[in-house]
Amino acid sequence: MRLAPRIPFSETVYIKCNGGWIKAQSVDLSLFGVKVSMDEGKCDDRSDVRLRLPVGSNMAILKGKFYRKEKGKAVILFDEHENVLAEIVGRVLTSVLKSLRKCPYCRKVIEGEGEACNSCGMPLDFSKVELVSTLRRMRLGDILLGKAQPAKVKEEKKEFIGTHPSMKKVFDLIRRYASTDYPVLILGETGTGKELTARAIHERSARSKGPFVAVNCAAMPKDLIEAELFGYEKGAFTGADKRKKGKVELAEGGTLFLDEIGELPLDVQAKLLRFLEDFSFERLGGTRTLKADVRVIAATNRNLEDLVKKGLFREDLYYRLKVLTIELPPLRERGDDVIIMARYFLEKFAKEQGKEILGFTDEALELIRNYTWPGNVRELINVIRKAVVLTDKKYIDVEDLDIKVENVNKEVQAKGIFNLRVHIDRLEKELLEKAYKITGGNISRMASMLGVSRPTIYKLLEKHRIGQNPK
Repeated sequence: MRLAPRIPFSETVYIKCNGGWIKAQSVDLSLFGVKVSMDEGKCDDRSDVRLRLPVGSNMAILKGKFYRKEKGKAVILFDEHENVLAEIVGRVLTSVLKSLRKCPYCRKVIEGEGEACNSCGMPLDFSKVELVSTLRRMRLGDILLGKAQPAKVKEEKKEFIGTHPSMKKVFDLIRRYASTDYPVLILGETGTGKELTARAIHERSARSKGPFVAVNCAAMPKDLIEAELFGYEKGAFTGADKRKKGKVELAEGGTLFLDEIGELPLDVQAKLLRFLEDFSFERLGGTRTLKADVRVIAATNRNLEDLVKKGLFREDLYYRLKVLTIELPPLRERGDDVIIMARYFLEKFAKEQGKEILGFTDEALELIRNYTWPGNVRELINVIRKAVVLTDKKYIDVEDLDIKVENVNKEVQAKGIFNLRVHIDRLEKELLEKAYKITGGNISRMASMLGVSRPTIYKLLEKHRIGQNPK
């Protein structure tokens, strides 16, 4: 099921790329982009473009990114704010669908003038900004897993976003593994979303109504891990003044998530292996064998095979866990996913702080795209949150991002993102524009305000092409 349906759209459109406007023929239109038929080699793949699109008797200009397809076809994905898409593209979609009177989702006849299909309940008024916003931000994982419910969407954790092929594979495995009850081993660097993946499996499984109990094995003292996992009886050790259930029992009917399982002591590994074999265990200090109906999902950022070779992890437990595995890619290998997430978190944190921040500068986006993100999604969240809190600008710029230069692609550094002259010129232009606006273009007052001479003001106005230079 498509999030936003495609409609036939045979119109003459114009695409601005490589410095000029190119004529093309559109094929179909959706809320997210337009497919066009055009000559090969006219635009560069993945380049930023402008699109002149006929809307009624007018021509609308939309920003987008060009993606080449086979056999003379290409797709331009829109890169506009929800308000723009709703007002321009959304109205076209809504109008055409109403005239067709057939639901694009269930294909049944639309009755009446309602905003949703009478049969499947899917929304049909794409001119509503709230719906456009929901569709653009809905987790692609839910879409691929067949769980998308735009009419009833609820706020969820959007850290789990992805359009890259590697993430599509992850979403597919989540769907497949959710239908079983076997243990799952999730591998990935710190901050890649291992717990979110475990929760996604749990929420889509038959155990979704049961508890999801997460345990960080690296955060517990080694001499208390067994008691925390399996519980203990009164008097089992000093301070055990009453019986206490462990995480295994608390997860009854649900899922137990063991994060950083590579940190488990060998003796606890043996007890966990026994539990995985027949779901039986004893509390620490107890003699009665108990049973628990629990699914185990484990995760680690360490190489378990190396730990097995070093005798630090049981080989039999390793093979018991690795039957079903998911390997999460680091953020640096996920292409434009980092831009999608950065824009989402910017909007989220700006709203939380009550700030009107419109987006990122091109230089900031280039930096975000090419930074290696050693802390992955977790680091991205922290960087964007800090930038939102500290900035007073309308657009987040390079200097607002707390990013280490040594972790940026060398080619990007060479492009001048950290070139001092570039930033001085931009600041110079910003101050000159402000002074020009405040003084109404009075050269003497501008010179006094900026602390430079009148001839310098003339030169700067000409350099930055601001206003009209007096004769």
